[in-house]
Amino acid sequence: MRVLVTGGSGRIGRFAVRDLAAAGHDVTSVDVAPTGEPGCRHLRADLTDAGQVYQALAAARAEAVVHLGAWANAGVVPHTRTYGDNVQGTYNVFQACADLGIRRIVSASSAQVYGFAGAPPLFVPVEEDHPCRPVNCYALAKAAGEQAAAYFGANHGLEILSFRIMGVRRPDEIAAEMARLEANRDSGGSLLWTRTDARDAALACRLAVEVDRVETGPYNITGAQVVVDEDAADLVARCFGAATEVRAPLSGRQSPMSCARAEAAFGYRPRFVWTPTQHHPET
Repeated sequence: MRVLVTGGSGRIGRFAVRDLAAAGHDVTSVDVAPTGEPGCRHLRADLTDAGQVYQALAAARAEAVVHLGAWANAGVVPHTRTYGDNVQGTYNVFQACADLGIRRIVSASSAQVYGFAGAPPLFVPVEEDHPCRPVNCYALAKAAGEQAAAYFGANHGLEILSFRIMGVRRPDEIAAEMARLEANRDSGGSLLWTRTDARDAALACRLAVEVDRVETGPYNITGAQVVVDEDAADLVARCFGAATEVRAPLSGRQSPMSCARAEAAFGYRPRFVWTPTQHHPET
């Protein structure tokens, strides 16, 4: 399959490009700063320019798109630009796909739409019906992207999977974060003490591209377990207390955010389960 990856030089994108190419797909990476990742073609393009988006998709003769290109968080650039560029870029990708007949899109949203940096989860395990409560411009833009996905799904027949990715990190970043969390476990609630290996996020992208049919909508993508040496149920009870309803028991170090919908839809199961005694450095 011919797959175009926006943000192909980014934290997830470079692994998505590798994973797709290794699986035999014809990959084109689009980024404002191409890195020369092997196994694919590279285009330099600005997603906020609709003409460049159309030309990139046409040049790649894309059959599917993995849309990861965006300012990666609030505070990288001024807030107006974070929101404006991310919303515009996402809309441009969706509109171009609709016009060019590209039906399958994997689009990076974020677990930040849940607002756990501002308030504890209302319930655990956190499933996709949890209310969205954006607390910054980045999360607000991601929520707008999900609304655009629903619009294009309903009105243009696109299949758009909005990945609510939580705590994604490169393999070389995770061990240090685990050590900091272990030293201060109570500080980890905003990401539910969970980290996602970027290689697993890339796997999710490929699986979602390859599945025959899938429903437009949000899908949680995160690691399988909390990365500190404590059961998840104890962490939730101690740090969130009565503010968080326990709808189903958390078993051992099971992540408080559920990826059951992604597993059922396209078979996502994290391969790299990081624990205090089990690390997975990149080889």
